[in-house]
Amino acid sequence: MTTQPQFSGTMTLDTRVRYLVKSAEDPLAQDAPNLVFNLTNSPKKIPSVYVYDKRGTELFERQCETPEYYLRRVESRLLSWYAGDIVDLCGFVPIVELGAGTAEKTRTLLAEYAKHGARCDYFPIDVDTETLAESAQMLVSAFPLLFVHCLGTTYHEGLRALPPDRRARLFLFLGSSLGNMEQQEIHGLLSQLFDNGTRGDFLLLGADLDKDPAIIDRAYNDSAGYGARSTLNMLDHLNRRYGGNFVTDNFRYRSRYDSRMRRNEVRIESLVDQTVTLAALGITVSFGAGELIDAEVMWKFDPEELGSTLNRVGFSMVRRWIEPAYRYGLFLFRHQ
Repeated sequence: MTTQPQFSGTMTLDTRVRYLVKSAEDPLAQDAPNLVFNLTNSPKKIPSVYVYDKRGTELFERQCETPEYYLRRVESRLLSWYAGDIVDLCGFVPIVELGAGTAEKTRTLLAEYAKHGARCDYFPIDVDTETLAESAQMLVSAFPLLFVHCLGTTYHEGLRALPPDRRARLFLFLGSSLGNMEQQEIHGLLSQLFDNGTRGDFLLLGADLDKDPAIIDRAYNDSAGYGARSTLNMLDHLNRRYGGNFVTDNFRYRSRYDSRMRRNEVRIESLVDQTVTLAALGITVSFGAGELIDAEVMWKFDPEELGSTLNRVGFSMVRRWIEPAYRYGLFLFRHQ
């Protein structure tokens, strides 16, 4: 394991949080053409990034606390069991996290650094800049040897903005977030991770695996309704961002697992014939009663196929840890 000297001295919280990307421009300010294309295409689609404004993040966090939503709970359990092994394999390298959110699970790895008195440089990437700022302050309060370098932007822009580093780094992509992308997007992001990395970098993926459809169905249709509210918040997000007049009560949440395709499909159903205007974009969109809008996908992976996919991009598998009851895995890869 790579060792690192202990850090001595007193630093204020403010000096241990900096922003590599924190422009006055909203991270999604350039997404309008993409949204217009998706809303005027067939079938209509709202890109899943619109789930994660401040309110959407709060609702998703509540969903993660429900008994049915196993993904967060099981991944946290795996991290708590194997954080020491992960650090032993990677060393005390800088950590770059895609979609950091509240960084609740990442605390397990940060605590492993702290236990050994090692400095950690942490680069969280997230479009929700409010949550990013709050979590950065909480993290440096909890970990005196932690330095947080915030990138309040999209995955792609955040990876491009990373400063060059000759040291190996550990890239984190947890929460089975890779499964929320279409296949072309998955390949594009993994290729960018490879291109923005260097030989010897590590990539730790959290990935949900194919399993009993009933377990998956319960996770995305929790009895408290947080999954539905989180998805329908996309409409409120569009209203706020683009001067829209979506009436949320005129839509409902639909979630279904396709075991043949190995993916869960989340859609928003229009309950009535209606038109919606997004004034800031200058468009009006018609929805028919019963029409489905694509909102999110959640791929459930086969471990061998996942390894092959990463290998084709340029990552070799180092180790994998799979929880047997819920079939959720952590997969550690290395940049070849």
